[in-house]
Amino acid sequence: MIDIHIPASLEYNTTNASVLATAIKNLRSFNEIAEWDKKAMVEVESLHSILKAIEGKQQTAIQVIAQEQQEYEVKSFLTKLFDRRKEQKRWLAEQSRLAREKAQIENVIDQFESVIDFMPDSLDELKELLEQCKQQKKELLTEKEAVNAQMASVRVEAKQQTANTNYGNYGKGERRRIRLNKDALLRPQDNQKTAIEGQITELDQIIVWLERFT
Repeated sequence: MIDIHIPASLEYNTTNASVLATAIKNLRSFNEIAEWDKKAMVEVESLHSILKAIEGKQQTAIQVIAQEQQEYEVKSFLTKLFDRRKEQKRWLAEQSRLAREKAQIENVIDQFESVIDFMPDSLDELKELLEQCKQQKKELLTEKEAVNAQMASVRVEAKQQTANTNYGNYGKGERRRIRLNKDALLRPQDNQKTAIEGQITELDQIIVWLERFT
C-alpha cells in the first residue's frame, strides 16, 4: 500500500495533510487521482511556505544565541561562575526543535511528491506501472532464492565440518567455533533476506492497490 506518514507538528496544522494521506486508500478512479493530485500539490506548496518560516525562526535563534554568547563573554569571572545561562539553553533547545520540525516537514514533502509522481494518470500508464512492479517483484524473488541457496550452502558446510570433529569434550571447542562462524556468516544473509521479503510484501500491496484501477 502507498502510505504517507504525517508526524505531529508544532509548526503547522496537520489536518489537511492527514486527510490527504488517509484518502489514498479510497481512490478508485483516474478522476479521483487527478483531484487528489491537485489537493496534494496545494498542500506541498503550503508546506514549502512553512519551511521558509521555520528557516526564518532558525536564523533568529542563531542571532539570539550569538548575541547571548557575546554578552556572556564580557561578564566578569564571578558573574560567569553563577550564570546558569537559562536563556541560551532555551534557545539552543528551540534551535534543536526547529531542526527536527524542518526535517520532518521535508520528509512529508518528499512523501507527497513521491506519491504524486507515482500515481498513474491513465490506463496506459497504469499498465506500464503494473508491469514494472511485477518485474521488480520477479527480480526480488530471484534474489531471495539466491540468498536462500547461499544460506543452505553455509549450513551444509558447517554440518560437514562438525561431522569431522572429535566426539565428546575433545571436539567441543572446535564445534563451538564452527557454530559461531556459521552464525556470523548467516546473520548478514538473514538480514538481507528479511529486507527482500519486506520489499516483496510492499510491492504486493502496491500491485493490489494499482489493480483496483484496471
